[in-house]
Amino acid sequence: TAFGGFEGAQTLPIPQHVSPETRTELGVRMGRHGSVLEHLVRSVVLLDRPTIRTLASRIADEEIFARAGGPVHERRRLSLPPEVFTEGTQLSAIARQVAAAAIDGSDDAALADRFAALTHTCVSCHSVYLHGRPDTLPLGPKR
Repeated sequence: TAFGGFEGAQTLPIPQHVSPETRTELGVRMGRHGSVLEHLVRSVVLLDRPTIRTLASRIADEEIFARAGGPVHERRRLSLPPEVFTEGTQLSAIARQVAAAAIDGSDDAALADRFAALTHTCVSCHSVYLHGRPDTLPLGPKR
């Protein structure tokens, strides 16, 4: 199932607005993506900056939502709500910020803030996948 990358974690429910073909293809990709993210979480918590840079850069460069198969010039986007692609672009940009925040000697709080923004993007993307709309809650604690 899609978005089931974390070992022992529950997977997202199956949305009816996403075709079985898209769910299958996306599930494989998200499994790989989830594995990289799982290692990134561990690296951020342990402040392993070289690994953070490597993994965050890998996430930034992933082509999760393009249709696989055939030459690159023939790839098409998966049939998903348009906001998923917006969230994917945001994920890439913020992953690059996480990688940049992981330079040696940088501020730990800045790294934590960028990683929090990355996880917010994950939640927003999952919300779009499930409900066809993004989670529009602002970052930060509720007031």
